[in-house]
Order: sequence, then structure tokens, then C-alpha cells
Amino acid sequence: MIHLVDIDRSIVELNLAIAEHHAWAGKLLQLSLLGGEPDEAITHEQAHEKCCFSVWFSRFKIEPSRYQRLVEHIYDMHIIMHDRARELLTSITEKRVTEQVLQQYHDAQQQFVYAIDKYKQALLTFRNMHDTLTGLPLRHLLYLDFEHIRTDPQRSATLWLLMMDIDRFKTVNDVWGHNAGDDVLRDVAATLEAGANHDERIYRFGGEEFVVLLNRSSEQDAMDAARHIRAWLEQHPVVLENAVLPVTVTGGLTRVSTCDSLHTAIGRADRALYYGKNSGRNRCVLATREEEMVTL
Repeated sequence: MIHLVDIDRSIVELNLAIAEHHAWAGKLLQLSLLGGEPDEAITHEQAHEKCCFSVWFSRFKIEPSRYQRLVEHIYDMHIIMHDRARELLTSITEKRVTEQVLQQYHDAQQQFVYAIDKYKQALLTFRNMHDTLTGLPLRHLLYLDFEHIRTDPQRSATLWLLMMDIDRFKTVNDVWGHNAGDDVLRDVAATLEAGANHDERIYRFGGEEFVVLLNRSSEQDAMDAARHIRAWLEQHPVVLENAVLPVTVTGGLTRVSTCDSLHTAIGRADRALYYGKNSGRNRCVLATREEEMVTL
């Protein structure tokens, strides 16, 4: 699962790579106007692997980007831009530069910058789909991720949705104040992330409600996961300034069938959640396709 801090790190790393490219372009301009001895980052046939900007690409070999196609487009434009730069410098050195060669470099440079800007904008848009209080993705990203999962037959066939609501959260705000309420939301989100498996996606759905998308091969596995998440939160009380506050959640679990929309699945999970609220709280309830409510 991607964290808000990971997105911020990606933006910082991209800005540093852009600054390095500006330095490279400045050196090319200096060589073109004043002459000098160019290095491999300009003259080598594989110059795109020699320049500082190329280091930025290395992280995607280990940690693929959510926007992999945009990164691949930057990579392609980076190669072309280096090829055109090498051709331009060679033509200047040999005193045979033409307007066409200069224009080809200019166009390649513009396409490269445009590809970077498009990816950066995608990152910023993605960041804005995250909650600044908890760092969790918000409802809009849940809808996008849900549609993406639906295109993967293996994952969509084993998809479960767990909706959770913090018990008596209004009392926390009324008794302890809204700052304490924010602390509870932050701690619950952090506790959820700390206890989540790698294939569990957690979202802040709104207010004190959270949604977890689970990939589980059987009903028993899904029920065990819901029980684990509820118990994990119960075992990790929130530490406020002058007190330790036990926090529990009530959850509604449902399997997402291939014909379910996200709206339908959330509605079924929500009904299971409120069944759990009305029958005692601090529990998870499974809503079957037939709307049977099973307390876990």
C-alpha cells in the first residue's frame, strides 16, 4: 500500500532529478557557446545512462510506479533527447550545424519536459486523493482502485469489502475535544496500517468510517481477517495527553461478487455494520448475498 509519505518522497526525488537535468542542459548550452571538453553524459552513445537524471529511473526497477506508462514515456523521451543533444553538439563541433538539427533537439527537449510535467501532475493529483490528517487514501481513490481491481479477473474473484466505524466517536469529541478526536483518527489509521497485510488496502471513507479491500480466497479467510483487524485495534488503545483511551470499531464485511458495483457492496457492508452497532458494538458482522447477518 502506498503511503502519503511515499508520494511526497517521489515528488521530492522528481524535483531533484529535474534540477539535475537543468544543470545538464546548462552544461550543454555552455559547451555549444563557449566550447570545452564534453563528458560521457553528453557524448556517449548511451549517454542517457550516464547522466544524473538516469539515477531517478533506477528506483522504478525496484518499486514500480502506479503510473508506470508515464514513467516509461519519460524514459523513451529521455533517450531521444540525449540522441538529439549528441547530434547537435557534434554538428556544432564539426561546424555543420543546421536549423533542422537545432529544431530536432529543441523538439526532443520539449517532449521530454512535457512528459515529466505530465507525470508530476499525476503525482500531485494522486496526492490530493489522500487525507492530510491520517495519510490514508480517500473515497475517490477507493472508487478508482475498485474499478482497476475489477479489470483483474484473479483479484476481482476473491475481493471482499470491510467497512468499519469507530464506536462512540461523538463521545470522544464531546468529552475530550476535537483535537483528541483527530488524535484518535490518526492513531486508528496508523494502527490499521501497522496491522494490515500487504494485500489489504485501507481508505478513510469519511468521518470516523474506514474501508478495507481484502483479497481472500475463502469466506473463512475473509472472516478471520476481519476478526484480526477488529481485535488488533482493540488491543492498541490511543494514548492521549493525560489518559489512555480504549478505542474499538464495529465492522461490516461482505464479499464483492462480479456483478456488484462498489455502491452495492458498500450498501451491504454498511447494513452489516449497523446491525453490529445495534447488537452491541465492538464486533464484525458478515452480510451474505442473501442479506443474512452473521456475527463473527
